[in-house]
Amino acid sequence: MADFTPTQGRYLAFIHAYIQRRGFPPAESEIAAAMCVSPPSVNQMVKTLEKKGLVLRQPGQARALQILIPEDEIPPWGNRKSKQSPSRSSKAPISPKAAKASPPANLFVLTAYLVGGPIGKKFSNKIISREIEIRGDQTLEELHHILFKAFDREEEHLYEFQFGKRPFDPEGANYGVPDSQAKPGKKSKKKTGDAQKITLDDLDLQPHRTFGYWFDFGDNWFHHVNVERIEQAIPTVPYPRIGKRVGKSPPQHADE
Repeated sequence: MADFTPTQGRYLAFIHAYIQRRGFPPAESEIAAAMCVSPPSVNQMVKTLEKKGLVLRQPGQARALQILIPEDEIPPWGNRKSKQSPSRSSKAPISPKAAKASPPANLFVLTAYLVGGPIGKKFSNKIISREIEIRGDQTLEELHHILFKAFDREEEHLYEFQFGKRPFDPEGANYGVPDSQAKPGKKSKKKTGDAQKITLDDLDLQPHRTFGYWFDFGDNWFHHVNVERIEQAIPTVPYPRIGKRVGKSPPQHADE
């Protein structure tokens, strides 16, 4: 049986009833109106429900709540439990697989800033950043893939993470595709670590540390990645995931 307080149960009841009636989750403002509380209170409650493994949310996306516990454990909303046809309830199924807990792990909350590349006039002098949540036991290759998605890129290219004395320090430790810059038949003098084998935990990162992410050695998209904080990952949340987005993504190719 799921463990939640009566107040948390009321939130679950309303969210479930709303999904059953409308076919999609409520906005936080609608939950606030139903609970007679402020929107910040709802936001804090939703985060609490997620930490307890009761719901799944998608940061930065509206109407993206998903209840993770079985329907028969959710309290009724109001004085009666509504019965819905299979066709309606199939619009927002409860997924037991999504609720499967992962082992305890560190959670790295990062902000990646786009600082260089073939950016046109439309995007120049604008802040373009993406918040990323990734577990400490996940690799730099997985971080690359979520950054690729976060910046809306379409074509894969070589990449490199740089951990030197400054965000872009070719003399410091770097990870990507080993020998990716070597010419055919020759080995590069520069030692590139394998991003597939290095996890975030391996790097001994601390809050406020900034490192570099270089994507596409031809167009040279440069990013500063800042470690905002390190906390405990929520066992039922699938990571990595994208949080707050600031600014639109420039097209990957300059001629677009």
